[in-house]
Amino acid sequence: MGRFGKALLLLILLLSALIVFLDRLQVRRGEVSIFALLWPRRAAPRPESLPSLPQVATAPKSLPAPTIAPVGPRLAIIIDDLGGRRDVFETLKAMDRPFTVAILPEHPLSAKIAGEAARAGMEVILHLPLEPYHYPEVDPGSGALTMAMTSEEITALMVKHLAGFPVTGVSTHMGSRITEDRERMGWILAPVKERNLFFVDSLTSNQSVAWRVAQEMGIPTVRRHIFLDPEPDEATVRRQLLAAGSLAERRGSAIAVGHGRPLTLRLTQEMIPKWEARGIRLMKVSALLR
Repeated sequence: MGRFGKALLLLILLLSALIVFLDRLQVRRGEVSIFALLWPRRAAPRPESLPSLPQVATAPKSLPAPTIAPVGPRLAIIIDDLGGRRDVFETLKAMDRPFTVAILPEHPLSAKIAGEAARAGMEVILHLPLEPYHYPEVDPGSGALTMAMTSEEITALMVKHLAGFPVTGVSTHMGSRITEDRERMGWILAPVKERNLFFVDSLTSNQSVAWRVAQEMGIPTVRRHIFLDPEPDEATVRRQLLAAGSLAERRGSAIAVGHGRPLTLRLTQEMIPKWEARGIRLMKVSALLR
């Protein structure tokens, strides 16, 4: 290989390394990988595929009132999968912060928890169960919208879910498959637009078109940046909580999604005073839309 060939090879290697480096930066900021188009149907690391862990009830603990500056980085925390357990919600409520709670439909405590959360100053959104890949082995739960449904069936189920309890927005539960389908996402989002609600794309697939379809329909919409508990172990959750605060400081605002598990809530409660000492304000998701 001559000098020209060696120089060309070196240039190609340097450009490849630069592209990989920029892609890792983008992923760490919570954006979709720029290589996503090369690997269709590749799902992002998925809380939807994680096994559920036994949950141990813990006594609710209160936090001191926040004493932070009126301006600064803003962080919205969405707690998913509520509606089935009272003790987890009580722990969350005792923290006395403006969390956004994503409540599943057709659960025994969904309506009751929604009412109590709103009275406690939290924001209530519908956590909409959608078909994931490997369905039905991976089960999104009761009331799920699936690829096999017609537009009429999806509309009827959406209307039913939105009538279950008052909400200000809708987020996706699982849905790695259906959120990649533009037509069905249009059917799903039409009732959201009619009711002037906002939409949160949990980005359970890096091929999701849900956020883009909502934008095109004129629906106020955001995407999550960080999953707090993509793996249900303490080291992972601590690392993700630190990343959420750092991202809010770099970007000015960030959205983190965690699940209603005792471990996630305990470590979040430990982190809140540290965030607030750094001037990071916890906000409802709707505040970031403005």
